[in-house]
Amino acid sequence: MPDIEITEECRALIASVIEPPTGRRLPNGNWRTEIDAATWHWLQRLRRQGESISDCIIRMVIVSLHKRGLQ
Repeated sequence: MPDIEITEECRALIASVIEPPTGRRLPNGNWRTEIDAATWHWLQRLRRQGESISDCIIRMVIVSLHKRGLQ
């Protein structure tokens, strides 16, 4: 399983819609967490050039919430 580093803001947004990911807090305030291979590949396909993993996750959560609100 790949490890990713996400920001505190990204983890908080995830926690607002689902259970927060497990992981450990790093000295810089970010979080190191494991994700499954399928999620890693999905994020890599959706990730824009120069976009961090955290920014990609935040964008996907916002898009999902917006779509859910329109239905």
